[in-house]
Amino acid sequence: MRFVIVGGGLAGFTAARTLRTSDVGAEITVVEAEPVAYYLRPGLIEVLAGRKTLAEITPFPRAWFEHRRIRYRSGSAVVELDVEGHRVTLASGERLGYDRLLLACGAAGAQPELPGVAGEGVFALRQAADVERIRTRAQRARAAAVIGGGWLGIEVARALHDLGLAVTVLERGRWLLHRQLDREGAEVLTALLARQGVQVRVGVECAAIRGQEEVAAVRLTTGEEMAVGLVVISAGIQPRIALAAAAGLATNRGVIVDDHLATSASDVYAAGDVAEWRGQIYGIIPAAREQGEIAARNMIGPESVRYAGTTRSNTLRVAGVDLVCLGETQPQGGPRQELRAVDRDAGRYVKLVLGADGELAGAILLGAADIAPRVEELAQAGVPVDDDLKQLLGPQG
Repeated sequence: MRFVIVGGGLAGFTAARTLRTSDVGAEITVVEAEPVAYYLRPGLIEVLAGRKTLAEITPFPRAWFEHRRIRYRSGSAVVELDVEGHRVTLASGERLGYDRLLLACGAAGAQPELPGVAGEGVFALRQAADVERIRTRAQRARAAAVIGGGWLGIEVARALHDLGLAVTVLERGRWLLHRQLDREGAEVLTALLARQGVQVRVGVECAAIRGQEEVAAVRLTTGEEMAVGLVVISAGIQPRIALAAAAGLATNRGVIVDDHLATSASDVYAAGDVAEWRGQIYGIIPAAREQGEIAARNMIGPESVRYAGTTRSNTLRVAGVDLVCLGETQPQGGPRQELRAVDRDAGRYVKLVLGADGELAGAILLGAADIAPRVEELAQAGVPVDDDLKQLLGPQG
C-alpha cells in the first residue's frame, strides 16, 4: 500500500507515525513544502524571542524518519492533485502515485484587507522562515505593532519586547482572549502585560499600514497614527484549500470531511488546520493530533474509526502564567451564580460559575495553577461545592 501525506506538520507527522505502527510494510511518503524537518510550531515563539534554537524545537530529526522507513520530502511543494489518476505533482515536475492520500497542508495566517499590508516590514508568524525575517527586521526597528489579541498575538508581542522593541497589541474586540476570558479576567491579564512592558489597546482597529518603501506607521480607524517599524499580523488562520479546490474536492473555509475524515474524493482524506468537519475548523494542537491519528487509521481500514470532535484546549500558558478554562465560563442566562477572586498585583484571577444545585458549572483560572487540580476534580464530580469555596477563592473572594 502506498500512502502519501501532503504536509509535514503535527497532523501529517502523527498520521505517518500511526501508519507505520499499524502497517509495517507500507510505503509512506511525507511531502512538506518547508525546507526543514518537522518541528513544534508553538515553539517558534521561543525561537523568535531568542530563548531556543530551531534545533531545540525539532524533536524528530531526519534520522528518525529514515530509521522507520518514512520518506520525508522537505522543500517539496505539491502543485497538483489528480484524484482520478491517484497521483500528485511536485513543483519539480516529479509525480508520485498513491493508493491513499492525506491532505495535512495546514493553514496560512489570515491577511486582513488593509492598505499597505503587503509592504516590507509586515509579517505573520506561521513558519520557521518567518522567525528569521522578523528577527532581522527587529534589528532595524524601535517599535512594533501586533494586530490581534489572541494567544499567538500576545506571545509574539512578548517575544518582540524581549528583543528590545516597544510593542503595542491592537485588538478590535472589547478585550483580549475573548474566547477564553471574560472582561474582568482580561483586565487582569492586560495589567500583567503592562508590567511586563507590553501595551494593549482594545476596541481599536487598524485602517491602514503606512510607509513608502517600508512600514513606518499604522493608522487606526480613529485617524490616530502610531509610528512603528515592524508589524506582525495575528488575525486567525486561512486553511490552504487551493490544491483541493483545483482538484474538484468539496471545500468551504476548509476541505470538507465526513466523520471518517474522508473528503469528497475517493481515497483522499484531510486532517489538521486544513480540514473542516461539521462546519468547524479547530486550528488547535489537540485536534491536529487526534485527526491525524484517526485519518491514518481510516486510510488503513476505511470507515473503521469515527471522529467525534475535539474538546477545545482549556489550558494555555500566556504572559508567563497558566490559564485554565472549564465548562461555562461566560454563561448566558439561566440559574447561574458567579463568584470571583481578583489579585491584580499578582496577576491572579479566579472565577467560579455555579449551577442551579451549587455544583461547579465552569471556571476561569488565570495565574492560579495551584488550585487547578481541585477545580477540575470538582467540575467532574458535579456535586455542590459550598464547603470548598473559601479554599478556592481565598482572601480575595
